Amino acid sequence: MQLKNAALAAGSIFVSFVVGVWVAGYLTVPNPQMVVSGGDFMTFDPEIGFVARPSHHAHRIDGPTPNRPPNSFDIYTDDRGARVDGPEKQRSPARSEIVTVGCSFTWGQAVEARDTYASVLARTLGTSNENLALAGYATTQSLQLLKRNRDLQPKLVIYGFIYAHLDRNIEACGPTYHPFCMGVAHVAWDGQGKPYIAPPLSDGARRAYEHLMGTGWSPARWLEHGLDVIRGRIEYGWYRSRIPDLAHREQAFAYLFGDMQRTVAEMGAELLVVFIPTAYEPAPPELARYIGKTRLIDMTPIFERHRKDGGAPLYIVDDGHPNPLAHKLIAAEIERYVRETKLLPASP
Repeated sequence: MQLKNAALAAGSIFVSFVVGVWVAGYLTVPNPQMVVSGGDFMTFDPEIGFVARPSHHAHRIDGPTPNRPPNSFDIYTDDRGARVDGPEKQRSPARSEIVTVGCSFTWGQAVEARDTYASVLARTLGTSNENLALAGYATTQSLQLLKRNRDLQPKLVIYGFIYAHLDRNIEACGPTYHPFCMGVAHVAWDGQGKPYIAPPLSDGARRAYEHLMGTGWSPARWLEHGLDVIRGRIEYGWYRSRIPDLAHREQAFAYLFGDMQRTVAEMGAELLVVFIPTAYEPAPPELARYIGKTRLIDMTPIFERHRKDGGAPLYIVDDGHPNPLAHKLIAAEIERYVRETKLLPASP
């Protein structure tokens, strides 16, 4: 009888444990309306957090909304992980005259690679441009990836900056569609109050992809993933409640951007910052305070003028990212600036 009672108690505990994992790791963690075929286009990186999978092709469909049909686009990367127009460009060049870094506004969320301002600019200038941007990145990851690709020896580095980078720089959990941590490199402070780049907390790229696509029929894998999601939810709640104040946000940007300026100078290149507004907002004051004499293009006046003149919308409906027309405007403004300032004298 005692053995039977012990077995029943153990069974009840196990069932409760499994139900708890199901509730906390699956039932209350909804997935976005998204389908990805071809495998995960991102992979874990212990220094940066996540990077684009090199030499890869995936197709992504973001679900419809009441105001638009589904967004469907291809993702091709070369052997460096840079986003490229198609399979014919999946071998990266030994050198590239332009290197572009930034987040989804530069990478080209929900648009084809050929429609991104990085690709349009390369065609209009008749030059090469490695687009090393990736959705979810900030100044931190842009700097890290730029350093990894010094050997490209560019003449011009373009950093596509958005307001959200100021917050992302100090957040241990990057932007994600799920309520759990997408671990990323972030600025932290040591015991002497000096900033440094801290590594990611955990593998959020695998966590997000497996949650979206499923773990298969293995009970062990199902349990492992559920526990990992719970861990990610705890990390997310813990670190979101401890985000540093605005003063730290400014310190982090000054630290990172200063390093970016030095890195580009050591590469013998020019640095051009392009501010891309989200919903037409003006550039943050922190940008002007800390970029110094670095070249800057502020796209807000161009976007505003386009809107006041009755131009077509510049943002993807129910998404908020720049659409192909916005990318075209950005490319045109960069092209004009590059030609007028002769940043690339060899450009035709």
